[in-house]
Amino acid sequence: ITKIDIMDQGTDAVKMLRGEDIPLRLGYVGVKMRNQQDISTSKPVKISLKEEREWFESHRLYSKLPPGLVGMDTLTGKLTTILFKHIRRFLPEIKKEINEKRRLVQDRMDELGQGIPLEDHGRVQLMWTMITDYCEMFKNTIRGKYDRKLQRYLANLHGGDSSSMSGGAHVRQILNDFLADYLEIPMTAEMTDDDIDRAIRMHEGDSLPGFPSPDTFEFLALPHLQKISIPAVECVHNVASALDVLSQRMAQSVFRRFPKLAEVCLEMTANIIQECKDKTRIVVEQQVACSVGYLFTNDLSYLTEHGSMEPMMEDKTPQPPPVEEKKDPTFGEKTMQSMKDGASSLQQSVRSMAGRQADRKNHRYSGPFVKEIRKRLDSYLAITVRNVRDAIPKAIGFYLVRAVQDKLQFELLNTLNQKDKISELLGEPPHILEERKSLASQLAVLLRASSVLTRDPTLAAIALEAEDEEPQPQRPVSSDGHGYPRSQPAQP
Repeated sequence: ITKIDIMDQGTDAVKMLRGEDIPLRLGYVGVKMRNQQDISTSKPVKISLKEEREWFESHRLYSKLPPGLVGMDTLTGKLTTILFKHIRRFLPEIKKEINEKRRLVQDRMDELGQGIPLEDHGRVQLMWTMITDYCEMFKNTIRGKYDRKLQRYLANLHGGDSSSMSGGAHVRQILNDFLADYLEIPMTAEMTDDDIDRAIRMHEGDSLPGFPSPDTFEFLALPHLQKISIPAVECVHNVASALDVLSQRMAQSVFRRFPKLAEVCLEMTANIIQECKDKTRIVVEQQVACSVGYLFTNDLSYLTEHGSMEPMMEDKTPQPPPVEEKKDPTFGEKTMQSMKDGASSLQQSVRSMAGRQADRKNHRYSGPFVKEIRKRLDSYLAITVRNVRDAIPKAIGFYLVRAVQDKLQFELLNTLNQKDKISELLGEPPHILEERKSLASQLAVLLRASSVLTRDPTLAAIALEAEDEEPQPQRPVSSDGHGYPRSQPAQP
């Protein structure tokens, strides 16, 4: 409570100092302070403190208060105690934060390096090191190998997420999803029996009916087999796009110091990926053309189940009906049966005449025969899809993914290992130079702070005591209506 000496006559701050009006957890301290005349005349602080002490000791009310409620010396002592407790409580966290910050700054400075070397061999070594890191991290990410250097690079990127799906996992996901939709529904689900019967009769030509041509099977299977070509080419494009995104991510992390070098490496990587993609697309299209243009299989299940006409004959052979014991009919039953036989024979003769006329117009194959053709189509198409789902990813993995990994490092080093190009590409932008300077300044400040905490015996002892003590849970302090903590009433 300041300026306690200029209060009106008959008033005092005794109740306030005792905490009876608005109690506070740390209490109050009354101080006299200096007036404007003392400040104008440059009165020494030491004399002002002495006069304040004499004024409180001679006052009729304040001199009777308990010690620790008035005077600048009391306020200084209380504030020092509070500051000491705060330092003692937070000093281990401060030391931990300083050490963590030092580690992060040092890692970033190690990543930035000590600047561009002046000698030619130093520049060549620097470029070779970065290109090797770029290629190794590209390969390790595709193969799913844990790379500590990559994690450190990604941690220093703004918005870098090291927990996202890696390039190899993304490529694997694309290959696993290839033709996955064709496994759930049979390809002949939308093909009716009339379509199959029409195809059989269409390819009979003028030959004897009952002996379907193999062209029928090819005619029905080709439209469905040709659907494989578009997803196969799309799979090649998707894998190449995943490799492009991965190369950009790696270049952004490795060549962050040298934007020109990053641009050249990305352009060369994109060209290598495009070249391998074109070759892979040709191989994939040829493999799909083989599956579509030549119908053949050595699948044992297909040859066993659909290699003969036995399944059709087994489905068509009816089961013999159970034999029932016959009883001798009576004269009335014989009369009724003869009338029924006459009517049925007449109906059958009419139907047979109509059926012969309809058969002449439209002959249709039996249901079991069409059903067997449908089964053979579904079985052969399923075998083809299964084989293509294995062959196309293998071709993409070998001619695209592995080929890019094998060519990347050799092509980059062979093209960029020239003296004039090295001098042109190894040029740091201004913001990198400024960042290195700022990091060096931060590291110097953190080193000084750490040395002060270690060198000062008092701070070292305080930190050691604070680390040895177990943290006690703090009891919540209730506050009054003004937001100040409320002191607990003294126990009698």
